[in-house]
Amino acid sequence: MRHPISGQTLHWRTPLLLIFGALIYTHAHATLSVTESSDSITIHLGSGSNVSYLAFAEFSLNSKSIIYAWHYDSLTNSDGSPRTGYDLFNAVATETTGSTWALSYSTGAYGLTTSFMIGSVNSRTVDPLSSPVWTYWIQGGSEFVEFGDDGSFSFVVGDSLIISPANWDTRYLSNGSYDIWTITPFSYSGAPSDTHAYTDISGQIQTVTYGTYEGSAPVLKTPPTVVSSRILTDSKLEIVFTTVQGGIYQLEEQEDLKTNGWHEFSSPFTAMETHKTFILPTDQPSKRGFFRLIRKE
Repeated sequence: MRHPISGQTLHWRTPLLLIFGALIYTHAHATLSVTESSDSITIHLGSGSNVSYLAFAEFSLNSKSIIYAWHYDSLTNSDGSPRTGYDLFNAVATETTGSTWALSYSTGAYGLTTSFMIGSVNSRTVDPLSSPVWTYWIQGGSEFVEFGDDGSFSFVVGDSLIISPANWDTRYLSNGSYDIWTITPFSYSGAPSDTHAYTDISGQIQTVTYGTYEGSAPVLKTPPTVVSSRILTDSKLEIVFTTVQGGIYQLEEQEDLKTNGWHEFSSPFTAMETHKTFILPTDQPSKRGFFRLIRKE
């Protein structure tokens, strides 16, 4: 979030304001599907070919990351407008109402977020004009920034988590995108470190000044790592990866690393132990290949 500090109005936002008026009505709820591993809990809701994630990485809510997976068909609403972070939050709040995973929130000064509640568990409460504050991280999709230092612009978020520099109603979803809330230390000093650069869709560098968020990006799920690899006596390749029990994984391959051409090598599987061993054929010595194990949820 952006906050007014020392009399200066920065690019602060009111991202969680007054949406529940639209949610107070009688409606039917689909059955929620919940999967749990040793480091995260994923709640599936909705239906469709696309999925976007609304996650909470905050120990006072749960020792595990809480991840809402919203499944939907179109990337646009019925009026043709793009799906946004607002639509994602609204869908989760609507479809979980009355359940163990019901999502709500509270606000303080200027309508800024002070706490979240999931079911009967309330997070620790923060002062939105002090430090730390609730921060909004995004990955995938795009965002329109109305008040960047170099004027309004749109940029593609990419594959790394970043602090959202704009409002969640101009944060546009893509299939597989993540919106994550966590509590992060915040400071504003007017120093150069308070200015963050973004590359717009035209390839130009744009800057936004809003303060410094300390600490690393939230980690929702422990990624797999390679423990060992070796060629066996029958010339087959053995690779051992770390896994998290209950996590869902998939082995992928591609012939070179020049392009992003990963494709499925095997079907997804649920890890039953802390390691997974693959024995892979090497029957084409002239063919080079690369393998990776990805954590799906």
